[in-house]
Amino acid sequence: MELRQLRHLVAVARFSGFGAAANHLNLTQPALSKSVRTLEHSIGVRLLERDPSGVRPTIYGERLIEYGKLILALTQEAEIEIDAMRGSRRGTLHIGALTSALREIVPQSLKRFLINYPDVDIRINEELNEALYSALLNGSIDLAIMARPVDPNMEETEYKTLIESPIDVIADKDHALAGRVDISLAELVPYSWVIPPRPEPDRLKLDALFVAAGLPRPKAITETTSAPFQASMIAGSPWLSYLPRSSIENQIGGGRFIALKLAQKTWSRSVCAVFRRRGIVRPTVLSFLQELETTCKKMESNISS
Repeated sequence: MELRQLRHLVAVARFSGFGAAANHLNLTQPALSKSVRTLEHSIGVRLLERDPSGVRPTIYGERLIEYGKLILALTQEAEIEIDAMRGSRRGTLHIGALTSALREIVPQSLKRFLINYPDVDIRINEELNEALYSALLNGSIDLAIMARPVDPNMEETEYKTLIESPIDVIADKDHALAGRVDISLAELVPYSWVIPPRPEPDRLKLDALFVAAGLPRPKAITETTSAPFQASMIAGSPWLSYLPRSSIENQIGGGRFIALKLAQKTWSRSVCAVFRRRGIVRPTVLSFLQELETTCKKMESNISS
C-alpha cells in the first residue's frame, strides 16, 4: 500500500467517479483506475463499486478511506512541522467551530494570530458538535472549537476548556415577556422555539431543564443550525430560542433580542478547543490555542463584570 494509492482512492470517493478525480489529480483516467485496482489487489478486497449514480465505496473502502484521510492529513502535518522547525511560518491551519464561536472567539483570536503567521493558509468550517468531532478524528480539521464532548475519546483527542458561558433564553425585544422578572419555566411552555435539532448538547440540556421541573419538553416550531436564520425567525415573532450570554452581549441580533429574566438558572456551555493527541502538536496549532485562551479570558471578565 502506497501513499499515492490512498490519495487516489480518497479522491475517487470524494468526486464519486474516476473522471472528475483524474482531472483533479492531473492524471489520466486509465492511470487512476490502474492505481486503485493495484491497491485492491494488494489488500485482497474490493474497495469501490459502480451503481447508476456513480462510484461508491464498499464497506471495506469506507473504512480504508477513513484511515486514508487521517494518514494524508498527518502526512501534511509532518511536512508543515518540519517547515516550522526550519523557521518557516507557512502552512495550513484548518479550524472547525460552532456558530457561536465564530461570532467573536475565533475572529478575535485569528486577527492576532495572523500578525505572527501572515502566510499561514487558514480554512474555517462551521458545523455542529457531532460533525466537528468526526472531522477532527478523520483529520479534516486540525482544531475544533466546540462544546465539551459528552464522551471524549481520550486516546485520540485532548481538550482545553476555553470559557464557561451561561446560556440565556432569548426573545424579540417586544416579546410579551420582555421587561418581566422572575419568569417561571411554566410561563415559557405555551411558546414555540427556534432551536438546533437533537442530539446537540444544548438542546438536550434545554429538554432536561423542563423535564426536571415536571414540564413538557419545549416544542420546536423550526429546527435549525443556522444563526442568521435563527435571528430572522426570532425577530418580530413570539418564538423563543437560546444563546450563550457572550453572544448576546456581542449584539448578534443587532439589538433586536433580549435575554429573558428567568427565576431559575439555565445551564452553562463549556466551550473547548479540541485537538488530536497523535504526535507533537504543531506550533501553529499551539500558537492559535494561546490566542483563543487570551480572547476567552477577556470575554469571561466582561461577562462577570
